[in-house]
Amino acid sequence: MLIAIQRLKPLGGDKLDVLKRIKGVKNVWKTRPIMFPKPGEPIFTSGEEIVRFAEKNEDTLGEAALAYETALLGITKEEAIEEMWRRYNIMRDSVKKGLSGQIRGMQLLEPSAQEIFNREKSGSLAIGGLHTRAAARAMAAMHVNSSMGVVCAAPTGGAAGTIPGVITTLEEEKGLDKDQVTKALFSASAVGLILAIRGTFAAEVAGCQVEIGAAGAMASAAVVEAAGGLAQQALDAAAISFQNTMGSPCDLVQGVVEIPCHTRNAVAASSAFVCADLILGGYQNPVPFDETINAVMEVGRMLPRELRCTALGGLANTPSARSLRRLK
Repeated sequence: MLIAIQRLKPLGGDKLDVLKRIKGVKNVWKTRPIMFPKPGEPIFTSGEEIVRFAEKNEDTLGEAALAYETALLGITKEEAIEEMWRRYNIMRDSVKKGLSGQIRGMQLLEPSAQEIFNREKSGSLAIGGLHTRAAARAMAAMHVNSSMGVVCAAPTGGAAGTIPGVITTLEEEKGLDKDQVTKALFSASAVGLILAIRGTFAAEVAGCQVEIGAAGAMASAAVVEAAGGLAQQALDAAAISFQNTMGSPCDLVQGVVEIPCHTRNAVAASSAFVCADLILGGYQNPVPFDETINAVMEVGRMLPRELRCTALGGLANTPSARSLRRLK
C-alpha cells in the first residue's frame, strides 16, 4: 500500500525517521513541492488596488507583485526571485532550442523561427529590428511547445511564446540583469493575476483574447517595467494591449496549437514594445485596466462556441485549413 500525504510545510527535525520506524512502514520518500501553498492573504485584488499599493510604497508594478507573492506564499523575496529566475531559465532554454534548427515533431507547420531570425540578422527582411527578433524568439518557443518540448506556460501553453520572446530580447539586447529580468516577469504576473481574479485564461470560455491576448498584455507591462516606468504606466500598457486584441477568437486549425497560434504569439511579442512605447511616450489611456478586463470578459462571453477553441469556425473552417495534411 502506498500512502501519499500532502503538507503545507515540510516535515522538520527527525520526523521522517520517526515515520520510518513505524511498524509496517518499509520506506518513506519526500519530494520537492509541486506548487507553493498559500498560507497568507492577497494584498490586492484589482489593478486600482495595485496602483494604490505601489504609490504608497514607492514601488514599481514588479516590486508590488513581488511583495504580493511573498505575502501570499509566506516566502522571502529572495526565494520568490529565485523561483521566478528558475522559470525564466525554462523560457530562455525554449527560445534557444527553438532557434537551434533542431525542432522535429510539429503537426502542421515546418519550423521557421531560425530562418526568420537569421534573415533578419543578414538584413534581408523588409524592416527587421528588435520587434522582429522578439517575434522570431516567440515563435521559437512555440515551436518547442508544439514539438512536445518543455516550455513555461505564460499564461497558457498556447501563449507560451510571447513573454519568453519579449524577455529574452530585453535581456540579450537591452542588457537586463537577473534582478531586472525577474522584476519584469513579476510585472507581467501582476497583469495575469488580475485577469485570473476578474476573468479567466481559458480560450474555451473567452477566446484567444485571454490566452495570447493576455500574454501580450502581460509582456507590455514587462517592457514598461524594464524601461523604468511607473505601475500605472505598466497597467495602462497592458490595458491598451488588451483593447487591441479584444474579441479575438480561438480558431486553431484542426484543433492543433500551431495555426494561427505561432504567428499570433510572434505579433503579440512585437506589439508589446509598441504598447509600452505609446504609454511611455505620453498616450493617456482613457479606459482603466480593470474596466478593460471587464470588457474583455463581456466580449468573450458573447463569442459563439464556434470561436472558442472548438475548431468549428474562423480560420479553422476555411477549405485550406481543413485540407491541410498532418506532417506526422
